[in-house]
Amino acid sequence: MQRVYLFLIVLVSGFFRETNAQSTITVLTYNIHHGANAKEHNTIVQIGRLIRDYSPDLVALQEVDSVTTRSRKQDHLSQLARLTSMNPLYGKAIDFQGGKYGTAILSKYPIIASQKMMLPNPDKTEPRILQCAYVELPNEKTIRFCNTHLDHQSPLNRNLQLAFVNNTLENSIQPVIWCGDLNTDPDDPEIEKLMDRWVDAGKDSKTPTLVDSGARIDYILSLKKGELELVRYRVLNVPKLSDHLPVLATYRFRKPKNNGR
Repeated sequence: MQRVYLFLIVLVSGFFRETNAQSTITVLTYNIHHGANAKEHNTIVQIGRLIRDYSPDLVALQEVDSVTTRSRKQDHLSQLARLTSMNPLYGKAIDFQGGKYGTAILSKYPIIASQKMMLPNPDKTEPRILQCAYVELPNEKTIRFCNTHLDHQSPLNRNLQLAFVNNTLENSIQPVIWCGDLNTDPDDPEIEKLMDRWVDAGKDSKTPTLVDSGARIDYILSLKKGELELVRYRVLNVPKLSDHLPVLATYRFRKPKNNGR
């Protein structure tokens, strides 16, 4: 009887290990337009509720104010962290109206390290950053989750920024998800070049992400040769919270190849 119990314990523990190894991860990217809608009404509480309702594991936010005059000195990321019970990470791109303006990440899981790098800006437009969080997942893997908001004024800057981010992330030893507002369409030749190495989660979608424009400029990308496999992609139809729509994607970890007999 003891042998039977031992066998069942081994069988069940193996099942849970296998289930854990196949776990999924859901990410959301959202340009929140400094927490205001087209009429400049504050929408931070509604954005927090949306994130809480869809319950992504990781969130990349662009155009995030921190104690600026136009946001009435409110710390938007702290508010969102409280509303969602997620771990926050802020990335300042510029000083603005007595506060800061940049990108932000929210994570359900511990952020064990982070990076912020300034992106190329030869045309001297608004400074832009690459923000990355190293997140420890329940399956004991660490994921590199990165966030960008690229230049909308200078094609030269934007192209150099795309190349910089690609070169920085393509050889990462961790699974990588790159999110953000890239401020250009999928048929941009520079985006098409990236698709040799990256998978655009929205490549089969015709749904725009910029409200009332028909443009899809918000992306979630993973490496073609990486551990992550896309399961589902959605653009959420909530046009009254920002001038962009939130984008949601779910991935699963690929099963390791069995090279044995």
